Amino acid sequence: MNIKSILRSIRFLALLIGSMMMAGCSNSDKPAYLEPHLITTEATHITRTEATLNGAATIEGETEMPKLLFRYGTSESMNLNTSKVHAQGADVSLVLTGLKAGTTYYYMLQGNNGRTTTTSNMMSFTTQPNISPKLSSATLLSHGPMSAFVSYEITDDGGELMTETGCYVYLTGEPENKQKCIVENFDGKKGKIKLRIGNLERNAHYEFQPFARNMVGETIGTAIKYDTSDAITLNETGELIQLMGNHLYEYTQLTIAGTLNGEDLSCMRMMMGRDNDNAVTPGKLSDIDLTDVHLAAGGMVGPYHHEAAENQIVQGTFAGCEKLTHVVLPADATTIEKDAFADCTSLREIEIPASAGSILPSSGCTALEALTVSPANANYKSQDGVLLNAEGNRIIWFPMGKKGKYTLPSAFTSIGAYAFKECSIEAFYLSDNVKTLGQGAFMDSQIKEIHLGAGIKLIPTGVFQGCRKLTKVYLGANTEQISNYAFDGSPLTDLYVSASMIPYCEENAFANKVEGFFATCVLHVPAGMKRSIRAIKYGENSPI
Repeated sequence: MNIKSILRSIRFLALLIGSMMMAGCSNSDKPAYLEPHLITTEATHITRTEATLNGAATIEGETEMPKLLFRYGTSESMNLNTSKVHAQGADVSLVLTGLKAGTTYYYMLQGNNGRTTTTSNMMSFTTQPNISPKLSSATLLSHGPMSAFVSYEITDDGGELMTETGCYVYLTGEPENKQKCIVENFDGKKGKIKLRIGNLERNAHYEFQPFARNMVGETIGTAIKYDTSDAITLNETGELIQLMGNHLYEYTQLTIAGTLNGEDLSCMRMMMGRDNDNAVTPGKLSDIDLTDVHLAAGGMVGPYHHEAAENQIVQGTFAGCEKLTHVVLPADATTIEKDAFADCTSLREIEIPASAGSILPSSGCTALEALTVSPANANYKSQDGVLLNAEGNRIIWFPMGKKGKYTLPSAFTSIGAYAFKECSIEAFYLSDNVKTLGQGAFMDSQIKEIHLGAGIKLIPTGVFQGCRKLTKVYLGANTEQISNYAFDGSPLTDLYVSASMIPYCEENAFANKVEGFFATCVLHVPAGMKRSIRAIKYGENSPI
């Protein structure tokens, strides 16, 4: 066979093979199982530490979807694998976390069906860089004349560990002289921050700017303004002592607002010169306005260690606070317990709110001159500094420091037990409308002279007991009986009797027994009664 014949045979075979190959590629003769087709698409939701990887996987024929994952890494070798992902239709996505800020990552979709591994095209993305922290606006919390609490929130740490946070503090108009007040023992984490700013000047205008710093830089928030004064506002109970800081004993006058518990009241006592054990402190606070205070339950207060109660000035709250001279009680206080102000020897005035419905006196308030009551109070009233019931006919608390003479208002029909105990009035005049005297009504007072009205028949037990300056007593026209210890400890020199019948006197009514009474006291009786008095044989339970 020649060369031409050979070439013709080769061409024929080539055509024959080509025809057969074309016939084999027709749709009807495709294989049932084909490899999946994988595509990588752009990453989305890229932050400093996260990104969403996206891709697509398509299959043909009876091929099953392979097991899918993403390969990724900071180099084109992509030596890291994600966990398995599942296609939603043809779409495949996965949120990748724990990335490094400002870094380029390469990624591709990979599938494996047990026979072969298929990969998609490679793509890349770059995470956002770290930034300086982000802050919320600051809020003023508890504040006082020389200190304040502020609060703000670090909402984003910027992707870096924070190294410092606090506030820049400066007088308004002088930002160039700002000083830094930092949070001590800051843990470097984002979240809410509470900071005490101290050593402020009184009656000055300040601006506070919150700041936070990380390795990238510093962020300074919007300034808030604060004007210092002699007022304190508490945002949380138990915070007063922290707010005062090292200025605790520097105040003589204060106005306080906010909610106070036993811890705050105990701090206030220290500012007034006494702790809860009545030990002396350097405090010198003497004048305090609590109008806008709400008293909350919780915490012990005072030398009697009573627990603070809601809306109550409990027993011993201010006991022994000798520096206190004037107090305005909270507008919503309902109760003043017995001896709440015991032995406040410098206290001159107490202002009582409209809400007060239960008041008992305190002993030892030797300088107290006036108890004033809100005109809106439905339970009590004040007249000449004396605390009366709403009808004005009964004394609730007579101020011990009130001096001179005192004429009981004509509306009075009775005097309550211990109403004038330890008072400083030297002469009392009781109208005929007064019918009864309470036990111990004038006990231990400074009274020197008493004029009893015609309405009183009984001089009760201990009514003038311990009145060591009482020398003159004028009995009313209808006095019938003088009880035991009525004048015990009272050095009477003159007793005036105006009754038509001689009063009945119990044996221990006076400092001396009845039979020895006239050795020290002159008895003054109406003309014509002397002979009948001289004829009386003195004995136990005898009339005078």
